[in-house]
Amino acid sequence: MKTNTDSALEGLARLVQVIGKDISIRQRFCRLASLTPVQRSNEIHIMAEQMGAERKDPELVALFRLFADARVFEAAMVAMRECGYLED
Repeated sequence: MKTNTDSALEGLARLVQVIGKDISIRQRFCRLASLTPVQRSNEIHIMAEQMGAERKDPELVALFRLFADARVFEAAMVAMRECGYLED
């Protein structure tokens, strides 16, 4: 049986791939990296609210909100670099 943590990690991995493969989304996501952690967290929550208002998949919105945690965001950036989606 998969735990919620396993599901979240798999979902985040898929989300990082989607972000990495779509140049428009990737550029918007990378702009978040230039913000302070507090500003980034606020922006991510605002974006998640917009996604919810657009009736995006609630699971996707919940996964996206995880990027508000600086550790999760940094891990996503590392993963995108390691997958070749970003240059240093």
